[in-house]
Amino acid sequence: MKKLILFLSLTLVVHFIGLQSACAQQPKPITTRILFMLDGSRSMISPWEGSNRMEVAKRVLVNIIDSLNQEPNLQMGLRAFGTISSNSEKNCRDTRLLNPIRPNNGSAIKDKLLEVRPKGITPIAYALEQCERDFYVTENSRNIVILITDGIESCEGDPCAISLALQKKNIILKPFIVGIGLTDDVKEAFECIGTFFGAGNDKSFENIMKGVITQILSNTSVQVNLLDTYGKPSETDVNMTLYDAFSDVVRYNYVHTFNSLGKSDTIDVDPVNDYNLTVHTIPPVQKRNIKIVNNAHNVINVEVPQGDLEMKMQGVGKYKSLKTIVKRRGVNTPVNFQEFTEKTRYLVGIYDLEILTLPRITVEDVKISQSKTTTIQVPSPGIVTILNSDAVPVYGSIYHEKGKDLEWLVDINGNTTTETITLQPGDYRLVYRNRGSKRAVTTREVKFKISSGSSETIKM
Repeated sequence: MKKLILFLSLTLVVHFIGLQSACAQQPKPITTRILFMLDGSRSMISPWEGSNRMEVAKRVLVNIIDSLNQEPNLQMGLRAFGTISSNSEKNCRDTRLLNPIRPNNGSAIKDKLLEVRPKGITPIAYALEQCERDFYVTENSRNIVILITDGIESCEGDPCAISLALQKKNIILKPFIVGIGLTDDVKEAFECIGTFFGAGNDKSFENIMKGVITQILSNTSVQVNLLDTYGKPSETDVNMTLYDAFSDVVRYNYVHTFNSLGKSDTIDVDPVNDYNLTVHTIPPVQKRNIKIVNNAHNVINVEVPQGDLEMKMQGVGKYKSLKTIVKRRGVNTPVNFQEFTEKTRYLVGIYDLEILTLPRITVEDVKISQSKTTTIQVPSPGIVTILNSDAVPVYGSIYHEKGKDLEWLVDINGNTTTETITLQPGDYRLVYRNRGSKRAVTTREVKFKISSGSSETIKM
């Protein structure tokens, strides 16, 4: 009986731990916060579709808010501008938060909408700037501004700069601007702020608002296919970064993988923004201004054919540490500093290598092919040991003999009794002079030869 009780207790503990682990692995739901920013300038009482612009805007907003009030993980708020001072006062700070961003507050927003009376001008930049105070930042939230207006900036503010600054701070995503009765010639003034939609009548205004809400709340997925030389999505295990195409802020970082079906794994993305994609191959590959279709599965194909590069020593000698500078052929900027003992993946192409041995080894026109390993063989080094038994400080250098020419290679320490230097096979010359000597004729030189795996000793 005791054994049975112990078994059941252990089973319950294991089950409880499993439940805790499963819960811990569940990602927190993302909260969407929508701030409706309503233009209350004097022009909003202009006749429109049998009513006026403000009444149409209020009616459509009420319908939208009613449809959203029970939406899970959604919070809403209302800010207006142009409703405090008269048009003649030219108040460029005329904005107020009528209803703070909260969950389940549709009724409160509708009550505040009844109080909105168009009076003033259109300080869009200042009103947009105040949004920073309206949103509080948390890890699992996305902040959306929907600006409804019938005019452009009335003051000297720069709404484009304000919008970009807020996006770069991750305060808001790219705003939506819905223009009421605006002509196409003002579209350019708003496109630098966010995504602009022009409504020519009350029906199109309502459809645009519904479409914006659908885009905000829809589930949208992306599958990035990393294509090889043959156009097949065979490449994987590469980090990918999605940047906001407008603000250049990092939105997502993923390491590409294949799912259980052998396909590129699907990731969820926010459909509000366009994206720039960087695939962090060596060198990196970029794809810019990717437009995401909301409420759909998006496939992004990127050509990143790759092969491997490795270097090996011929013989028994070795280096404690050795790097190789890797450059694309014809390009001076290195794409990598590769450790000699590592196999590294590169985009298919032609590369030039500079191996940081003494002397340096240059290998040009190295071809990296799809899914193949290119191996570069390097002669193993030898070592030279310089003994200064008298411990007399010297000035000295080692030169590489290249036919009739001497190429400076490295200065020796000159202050130590023993110094060991690793060198590639070849003919060399040590040239030195005591530091205390004032006569050039006291210069001494010693020729020596290094073979792979050999060890030479020079006594000064």
